[in-house]
Amino acid sequence: MNIGKRHENLILTLCTMILAGLGAVMVWSATSVMAEASAGLGNDAAYFFKRQVLFLVLGASLALFLSRVDYDIIRRHIAALMGGTLVLLVLVFVPGIRHTANGASRWIDMWLFTFQPSELAKFSLIAYAAYAIDRKGENFGGGGREFLPILAVLVLYVALILKEPDFGTAVIITTSVVALLFIAGFSWRLLAGCGVVGIMGLVLAIVSKPYRMARLSAFLDPFSQAQAAGYQVVQSLIAFSNGGLIGTGIGAGKQKLFYLPAMHTDYIFSVIGEELGFAGVVAVGAVFMTLVWVGFRIARRARDPFGKYLAMGVATMIGMQALMNMMVGLQMLPPKGMVLPFLSYGGTSLILHLGAIGILTNISMKGAEVFVAEPDNSRRGNRRARVPGDCAC
Repeated sequence: MNIGKRHENLILTLCTMILAGLGAVMVWSATSVMAEASAGLGNDAAYFFKRQVLFLVLGASLALFLSRVDYDIIRRHIAALMGGTLVLLVLVFVPGIRHTANGASRWIDMWLFTFQPSELAKFSLIAYAAYAIDRKGENFGGGGREFLPILAVLVLYVALILKEPDFGTAVIITTSVVALLFIAGFSWRLLAGCGVVGIMGLVLAIVSKPYRMARLSAFLDPFSQAQAAGYQVVQSLIAFSNGGLIGTGIGAGKQKLFYLPAMHTDYIFSVIGEELGFAGVVAVGAVFMTLVWVGFRIARRARDPFGKYLAMGVATMIGMQALMNMMVGLQMLPPKGMVLPFLSYGGTSLILHLGAIGILTNISMKGAEVFVAEPDNSRRGNRRARVPGDCAC
């Protein structure tokens, strides 16, 4: 199917609007009773909904800005982006600056709201991987020399994220970057070897924390621990079973009435399953699949390798996180504590994911421009000179 950049952008925008709009509605549905019953929130049933709408406006503004600014600015300032992200990841361990919730220090307290640096790290590392691949140019071989610098940076950032701890985000970042490297042509033997080491580290990370072992045990047999470690999984499955084919209707779900924990963040998909049923679940999955497909279409039309791998990485990251969140809700993966992109409540996630859509739009808009190499004796390799024309798809 051959579609132009205008159609790509239209489909991308529609998918994003559907997901973000549905997310705001489902956040209202999931939180209205809880917020109204909380004196600490002023007994305002729309408390979370109004904040989600504010985050949506801020994210849309960021998306519009990034769609207008040439994405090459990311490549030119990749060192500042990575350095700033690293500083933010370190700040979550500084007393007085960090914000701690449920035993995890994943946020920076910014008075009016909190910021989660690990969300920024996801996109920063994808951008760095795209930059590292692009920088090799014609010398790219997909071997150890190209892989080791990327691996070193990945390990450093993931180690800090695991320290928070944020196991789910660490898994998403690692799998997304490895998937991008595989697509880029890195040796599968090299990636498989690192995958084995990664799996060993994953097992070690699980067995070293009793709560992770409890989650794994509850995942394998949740109903045997329905009132303990398996409580979330059981309540999520009950929500899906209540939904049936077409759901109970928006606002009519029962599991959000203080049965299902984290129903507006980690388990928003379960609320969708109960209130919109199997039809709603399939529709949400289809929208995500379409969004990822368009992201890869945009990557194919990108004017340069950096834009190509950046678009692929962003699409892969969004798709990977959405898939994992859905699988957790359906008891296909152990609970990991991750949000559903565009749909879950949360300012950092929503704003940055919308910003990523702005970058994809920009890559698509620039996709009708191609570059030719000019001699350049600097350490940066060949410069790219812009000439008008159309990229082959």
